[in-house]
Amino acid sequence: MMLDVLLQPTNFFRALSERKPNLVAPFFIVVAAAVAASLGQALLTRLLPSPIPGGVAVQLVLALVGGVVGGMVAWGLGGLVVRLLAGPDSRAWEVYGWASVPGLLVGLVAIPLAALFPITGDLPPIPPLTDVEAFQAWQRAYRQLIWEATGFRILQGLGLLSALWSFGIIWSALKVLAPAKALVTTLVIAAVSLAFMVWGLLSQR
Repeated sequence: MMLDVLLQPTNFFRALSERKPNLVAPFFIVVAAAVAASLGQALLTRLLPSPIPGGVAVQLVLALVGGVVGGMVAWGLGGLVVRLLAGPDSRAWEVYGWASVPGLLVGLVAIPLAALFPITGDLPPIPPLTDVEAFQAWQRAYRQLIWEATGFRILQGLGLLSALWSFGIIWSALKVLAPAKALVTTLVIAAVSLAFMVWGLLSQR
């Protein structure tokens, strides 16, 4: 089924339109994609010093919780945007969920890559949090180290490719379910998503 979404989205959503709505699979796809991405990020930076006490185990637990919450929010808001733009016949939350399959695929690739090739580098000891200026300088060095890491660049590139793939799936879906609003809806979602991606990248600098 997921292979059909990736390779034959028009046929997949044409068949979907003949079935009753089912939000279970789309919901779990979005949440799983967010969890995989969050865990991949945590694994990528696990060897670097962290101001969060508890070590790698705590970081992974926080990544898991953050991924679940972030995935739920993304699914709710993403589906809402599709619903508002494409109308009641768009099966918005199903479309948004199934369109997240490329993100899930990239996340499943990112986890072993990050586990095998974590970021390493020389960073000074973490200064006391009470020394605001020194801590901010340490954060800048931390972000710069991550930004320059090959693994980070690879994962960001894969993330961009998965986003473009997802936009194509949304467009294919809406051509079947809400053809009059397919292009506008896809362009708006793409613009908003890419804006958030650029903001996230700039925040790492």
